[in-house]
Amino acid sequence: MQQPGGPESDTSEPDGERFEEYFRTPFRRPSAGSVRNIVGTLAAAALIIGVVWIIGRPGAATSQAISLTASATGPAPRIDQPAPEFDLKTLDGQIVSLSDYKGQPVWINFWATWCPPCRAENPDIEEMYQKYKAEGLVILAPAIGEDFNTVAAYVKRTDLTFTVGVDETTELAANYRIVGIPTHFFIDRDGVLRVWRIGSMSTKTMASNIEKIISTAGEEP
Repeated sequence: MQQPGGPESDTSEPDGERFEEYFRTPFRRPSAGSVRNIVGTLAAAALIIGVVWIIGRPGAATSQAISLTASATGPAPRIDQPAPEFDLKTLDGQIVSLSDYKGQPVWINFWATWCPPCRAENPDIEEMYQKYKAEGLVILAPAIGEDFNTVAAYVKRTDLTFTVGVDETTELAANYRIVGIPTHFFIDRDGVLRVWRIGSMSTKTMASNIEKIISTAGEEP
């Protein structure tokens, strides 16, 4: 009689070779390097999916990268500091300065006619202008690196009534350190920059930023 513990009743762990026989599969075991490559690929894919979701989700701010031909001169704009002075050539042939509007809330919108998020939000900017112009709101919209005729044709086609100008040399954009458009600056009645935002906005955000600059200069909260 076979004694317990003999070959037919051996319950010990199989050695390495026998283990391989018991669990052998038709697939080659991946090397450590291959595993690292797979993990890295999956991580990169997850990151890309996350960025696409953030950018593409409803209400997400969007902007368009832009290259400037001019170099920055003078101080950069800073929140809670006086906004840098500038001159802007408007579509009606005038040269206006930021200081011309001292005592009024000013919204500066750097944009271009070829910029999709800029075009998409222009009707909302016009809506906000119509809503707040009676309270003194001024909107100055320099079109970066574009010629007069191109911008004028776009404005006529889209019925924009706020003040649009051209920054053909990109000097104004460079001085305001523009890296993407649209970029918005909200300046209060004292000429102080209160909000600096890169990317398009919802009308709710536009209204909120306008309210921050529209109160009377020196008014107590």
